[in-house]
Formats: sequence, structure tokens, C-alpha cells
Amino acid sequence: MPTQPPEDLASNDPEGGISLARTGDEASQLRLRMERPSRIGRFLFGVLGAITAAAGFAVWITSSSIVGLALGVFGGLLIILGVIQHNLLRRDGQHWPDQAVLREGGVELFLHNGEVRGATWSDSDLAFHLVERRAPPPANREYLLIWLMDSKVPPVELSAEGFDRLNRATVDRNLRVNESRRGSRPDATRLIEIRQRASGVSGETR
Repeated sequence: MPTQPPEDLASNDPEGGISLARTGDEASQLRLRMERPSRIGRFLFGVLGAITAAAGFAVWITSSSIVGLALGVFGGLLIILGVIQHNLLRRDGQHWPDQAVLREGGVELFLHNGEVRGATWSDSDLAFHLVERRAPPPANREYLLIWLMDSKVPPVELSAEGFDRLNRATVDRNLRVNESRRGSRPDATRLIEIRQRASGVSGETR
């Protein structure tokens, strides 16, 4: 998607639209929770890789053991995986959506690096997921917008009101809406898939 919003949207300024994003301490804690696996993976790959590589190459140098060489190479691969994990985490930080705005013509995301992602209701490639799921206290429930049109954009933390507003906005837009639940519990994860319909197809699926 382009870094600037489509002309159909009201403007490239958050003012004039309805803010959807969650703010405050709850949003910060949920973001840290989302990033935790990547941060832990980066640390483990780096530390274990460095230890394994150092030990393996030390054995190889002192005894010419092929096992030591294999361990050294394996440790090097772990370090590379740690670097990759670090770069992905850094990329997510740069593309983190600071704001999500609902407009009459569509949705806009304002990213941390200053770029804007926008989609109108009529875009042929419009596609996103809405996810509602359990979360640790104090949030208790988490509401996500997963932007399928750009894989570099991390999931957007929505407020409960923003989630409902965006969900309702799709009802009369002739979009394909598929809703499912993961489990039978009342608080089970709820997934809503929203995509553009094929030409000539109308109606809604829930």
C-alpha cells in the first residue's frame, strides 16, 4: 500500500475522524506483552549463540575436532537468528501505529515513522482482521486490528469502543464479513475477517 492515504479519505490528519486506538497504560502493557516473545527470543539466540560459538570454535582450534567446528557454526547460526529477531523487532517499532482513525470513506493508520496507511471501503484489496481476546489484568480484554494489506504493520491495539465502531462501520459497506470463535467459552477469542467482495456479490456472512 502507498505511504499516503487514498484521495477518498478526508485528509491525512487525525483530526476530523474517529480515533479507534487504545491509549494509556493498558495499551503500553499490551504492547510490551506482544513484543515479549521477540525480545526474549532475541536475547536467548544472542546469548546461547555466543556461548555455543565460543565453546565450539575453542574446541576446534585446540583439538581440530569436527564436533567443535559444528558447534561453532551452530552457535553462529543462533547469533544470526538473534540479529534477525532484533531487526524484526526494530522494524515493528518503526511501523507501530500510533493512531488509527475511522473516516467516512475508510480507515487510516498513522505510523510511528511518520508514514500513513490508508484504505477506502471500495479498495479492491481491502482486507483486515478484528480480534477480541482475553488479556491479563488490568486490561482483561484485548481488541486488535490486523492490517492484512501490509505485513510490516504490527497489530493495532483498539479500544473496546473503537473495535465496535469499526465493526459496525463494515455492516453497510457491502463487504465480506466472516466471524468465528475459538472455543465455546463466553470469553473465547473472537475473529472477524473483513475483505472486499468479488464484483456482483452482495450480502453479509456472520
